[in-house]
Amino acid sequence: MPYKKAWLFVLALLALTFVAFWPSYLSQLSGALFAHHAHAASAVLWTVLAATQAWSIHHYRLLLHRTAGLAVFALFPFFMIAGMWVIHVEATTLARGLNDPENLAIAQFGFFDPLANIGFAVMYWGGLAYRHKVQLHSRYMLGTVMFVVAPVFWRLLVGYVPGFGDDEVAFDYPFAIGNLGAFAIAIALYWQAPRHGRPFLVVAGVIAAQAILYLTAGRLPGWAPIFASVSEMSLPLFLVLTGIVSIAISWHGWVAGSRPKIENEAAPAV
Repeated sequence: MPYKKAWLFVLALLALTFVAFWPSYLSQLSGALFAHHAHAASAVLWTVLAATQAWSIHHYRLLLHRTAGLAVFALFPFFMIAGMWVIHVEATTLARGLNDPENLAIAQFGFFDPLANIGFAVMYWGGLAYRHKVQLHSRYMLGTVMFVVAPVFWRLLVGYVPGFGDDEVAFDYPFAIGNLGAFAIAIALYWQAPRHGRPFLVVAGVIAAQAILYLTAGRLPGWAPIFASVSEMSLPLFLVLTGIVSIAISWHGWVAGSRPKIENEAAPAV
């Protein structure tokens, strides 16, 4: 298995996540919506699982690795439902104040957050589909935690470095730095082993798309009402559909990764 110390880096990322989200979320838990709590809980649980999986396989705890791995079938739908719930909340907030300049910044996340969910789903699917190919499986599963790197970077800058994020324009700088840092990490991981590194190329591509669309198309006047229209969909239906799609992704990834059956019968004589 590659990345013997990956579990340490994943735990370090989790610790930085708590620090980064302290000013804007953790210090104000009572004022946050349940959707944000669900999203935070799903992200923490997934990160802990990723660390557990990396640690267990490198310490030859195969039973723990396989048993804990079954949790992905519950955690993945939970993560996706919580993430889409937050997107619905963002769209609803935007719809209530389309003429408010401060709310228009929310529209930009109408590209960023869905792409993060798509990227996460692709990495998860790859982890299942290539579960019998160690080099790819480990990279796909590590890739699932990569989409929090940029938000952690920019929240650390905004929360702890004076002058960053004082207004929408000022936020562009920590945003760009955070995404550039996450992109650079993904490319560096790819170059360590290009033969097996395509999961990290996918991660880098998604991060680049997030940054570009946030800073360009996300600011087009016509985009805000389009994203706000998501709020018109019934929330229960929205979440149920997300759950169904999540289960379908799990099923397809599992089937795609099944080993081919070996024919035991001898070929008939000609």
